[in-house]
Amino acid sequence: MKCILSLLLCSLLLTPFLYSKSRLGEYYYGFGYAMADGGKSGTLEGDFLNLSLNSPASDSADFVINFNYGNVDADLKDNTSWALGLDYVMQYNDYIYQNGLFRPFAGIGASYLDDGAKIRLSEDGMAWKLLAGIEILFTEYVSLSLGANFIGLFADFGETDYTVDIGVTWWINDVHGIALEYNHAFDQDLDLIGLRYLYSWK
Repeated sequence: MKCILSLLLCSLLLTPFLYSKSRLGEYYYGFGYAMADGGKSGTLEGDFLNLSLNSPASDSADFVINFNYGNVDADLKDNTSWALGLDYVMQYNDYIYQNGLFRPFAGIGASYLDDGAKIRLSEDGMAWKLLAGIEILFTEYVSLSLGANFIGLFADFGETDYTVDIGVTWWINDVHGIALEYNHAFDQDLDLIGLRYLYSWK
């Protein structure tokens, strides 16, 4: 955890403050790989493939489709875990300040979980999500995203978890980008760190 935060901090200190390309309001695909570690018993490890599609729904909102599939080794057993979800993310452009340096966002989402490893929630089925965060734009192509998610099952509203996301994105040019991402789930005590390639076609 300390190593991850140090890497993110170094990325920020090495960049001047200029207006930059945002991950909000853009058309792009994401292809990524993430490693999972932790779990309530501390013996969980896994590898995940992450696919995503970001498409503007309007001038102030995006649709985000996510698909995650992973192989997980937990308690000496191999299991799979996958989720398919759709998020609606609103950008609060009226509250952008410092010439667009800070961009807050919030949204809602729904997904379907098939989680034999039980690393996301304790049961499979349809899940809901509330999300909020802020994107901080640094250089012309470098940004930092800080977000929080509150997720739960429709079938059991007592089954919930709270996660935080940190991501540093570098757009190499207007088409290609890469992102270093970190996620921590508090109830499941799970850490995921990954690298994602971004392809923007508009």
